[in-house]
Amino acid sequence: MPAHAQRPMIAAPPWARQFRSDHLDEVRALIGNRDGPHARVARTDQPLGYSMFQVHAPSTNLGGSSSSLAQVVRGHVHGWVLHLAVPPGTVLHSGLRSSTRVGSDSVVLIPPGWAFTRSSPPGTLFAAEVDAAALAAELQARRPDDPPPSLRRLAVLALNAGERHDLREAASALVLATAPGTDARQLAGAEAAFIGRVADLALREGSVRRPGELSLDRARRVEAWIDAHLGEPITMAALCRVAGVGERCLQKAFLYRRGVSPMRFVQERRLLAAHQWLADTSHPKTVTEAGLRFGFTHLGRFSVSYRQALGESPSQTLASARLRA
Repeated sequence: MPAHAQRPMIAAPPWARQFRSDHLDEVRALIGNRDGPHARVARTDQPLGYSMFQVHAPSTNLGGSSSSLAQVVRGHVHGWVLHLAVPPGTVLHSGLRSSTRVGSDSVVLIPPGWAFTRSSPPGTLFAAEVDAAALAAELQARRPDDPPPSLRRLAVLALNAGERHDLREAASALVLATAPGTDARQLAGAEAAFIGRVADLALREGSVRRPGELSLDRARRVEAWIDAHLGEPITMAALCRVAGVGERCLQKAFLYRRGVSPMRFVQERRLLAAHQWLADTSHPKTVTEAGLRFGFTHLGRFSVSYRQALGESPSQTLASARLRA
């Protein structure tokens, strides 16, 4: 049985929001409008065979998707995201760091605000996003005398059979509890139980010793400053001033947290912003405007870097956007 024909871990319930399409541009538009900056590459000469569903709880979004073709997806997450199941053989990239091929015994835990690239063969995926404040409250309640642990990078965690069973049972119970008419107390209990399972994983991975001197809050502040100044000249000296640390410390912190140097991170954020701007159908634009708008003064290098990072050229992104307009 081919991977994409396998039974999903949790099937879509009748009340779920569902979507199906064979067209890559339609999937890009749906996910991009919902989740923000997003890139997705797959073969366009064959039907994509993409389907997805979503259900919602007060502090959790859960959903599954399936594709008949291999995909390369680049995006970012807002809350804590847990991939309970991914197509076997999936590889996740964060900067220059790549995971081992994810198997059926592993889950993927991604911290809030994280950007990543996922290369997946055909198959099914099931994921849950937990509101960052809800998980922080759970962690603080468990360890009131300690600062809550912070996951500093994407983690692929191997679980034993019992852990996998308990986690998936908690996810399944929460999906069922989102049915219309379910007692609010049942939904609250199912969600609390699931968030507790996610907290278990965060506590396990968050106990790892943090190298370097740059605090997590300060690292996030530097990254937010970068996003706010993508169209301006950004130098290593400017980043050091924002971080309040020296170059060596900043380099070490970015290499550990993001897998790339600070300046490589700047380039990746610029490329993703350029992609989002080119894919936006609400205004006219050119490839040259995109490069200059997001800090690329050498347009030939901009096109080469864009293709390497996103799997298509800027002109291809623009052409797809014009077809949708």
